[in-house]
Amino acid sequence: MKNVEGEVDWLAVAARCLAYLSLKHSSYDGKSLLEQARFLENLGLPLEDRARIVGTTAASLRELSRQAKNRKGVRRNGKAKHR
Repeated sequence: MKNVEGEVDWLAVAARCLAYLSLKHSSYDGKSLLEQARFLENLGLPLEDRARIVGTTAASLRELSRQAKNRKGVRRNGKAKHR
């Protein structure tokens, strides 16, 4: 959260705090990590900040997102849809 001169960017700190508070006081508080991360993405936070706020890593969020995209074309019995 330091800028080019090495000083603390207090505007960024305040933005992250507000994003955290809005997540905790929203209906997304008890939801999955991916749903919480998508909520924070809609607020404009970068991936690394989203991961820190929900308590995971950026790589983990990327993998959860990839798995969710791949699951869209699969039926409940595990077989892929024929298109």
